[in-house]
Amino acid sequence: MKYSLYVTDTETTGLNYEHDVIELSIIRLSDDVQKTWFLKPANQDSIDAGALRINGHVLEDLLWKTKSGKEKYRDPSSVIVEVENWLAEDDLPTQNRILVGQNISFDKSMLENLWRRAKSFDTFPFGRRMIDTAQIEFLIDYLEDDFKENYSLSGLIKKYNIKNAKAHSADADSFATKQ
Repeated sequence: MKYSLYVTDTETTGLNYEHDVIELSIIRLSDDVQKTWFLKPANQDSIDAGALRINGHVLEDLLWKTKSGKEKYRDPSSVIVEVENWLAEDDLPTQNRILVGQNISFDKSMLENLWRRAKSFDTFPFGRRMIDTAQIEFLIDYLEDDFKENYSLSGLIKKYNIKNAKAHSADADSFATKQ
């Protein structure tokens, strides 16, 4: 059976399920192609200013109050179609696509909510399998009896001497996770 691994990261308008995905980056490991999308949030009343301070997105751009915001942030329904079409290039069934990432269960839940809100959950392009880099690192530390305070992406980047020029952007974080 053939599987394809997809290193994935999202940036969101907050940490709860009423928040929206505003940036999505996916790296298909089979051919090392990376795609990044920017999405206009649907639930504009729940945007957390603290989340925007961390991920660097600008409220006026997200709300399409600027020309650059209108050009950059796209309607989620059109992004979903583009993501599905790009993923379909692997010619695999949904259950053979595996999400890989740092605390990937958060990203998967946010993506499932994105598809659900767009009334497209029946076409969600990933199966149930996930590989979490934080859990892999914890297992390594367990086997070596050498536990860390936390298993954040920034901690792993530091440990493995990986450069991440633009932390908290989905494209840079997914690339750092891949490394």
